[in-house]
Amino acid sequence: MNKYHARRVEWNGIWFKSMLEMRFAQELELRCHSENPKERVEAWEYEIAFYLPTVHRKPRYVKHMVDFWVRWASGCDQLIEVKGKDTPAGRVKRYWLETVLGEPITVRWG
Repeated sequence: MNKYHARRVEWNGIWFKSMLEMRFAQELELRCHSENPKERVEAWEYEIAFYLPTVHRKPRYVKHMVDFWVRWASGCDQLIEVKGKDTPAGRVKRYWLETVLGEPITVRWG
């Protein structure tokens, strides 16, 4: 259990940081079999690491883990954060990553 009282859970051979993340992964897996092309997921991955550059005398990086990467049947890619509770540090890192990538990160609230 972490400081937000989330318990790690295992599903389909993957350990998730919370039940909320596991349920979202199950939803994505169901969408992989959807007949509706607007809802169909082609592929997804859990916990994608990004290293954000900082300005110091020596180059340093701050690691930010995005919960899910999703490729939709339409060919669009989407980064999704699944959150039960947000933190100031999480908001800053998300904004920072959005600035570096030039793409928005979708936040799914539990």
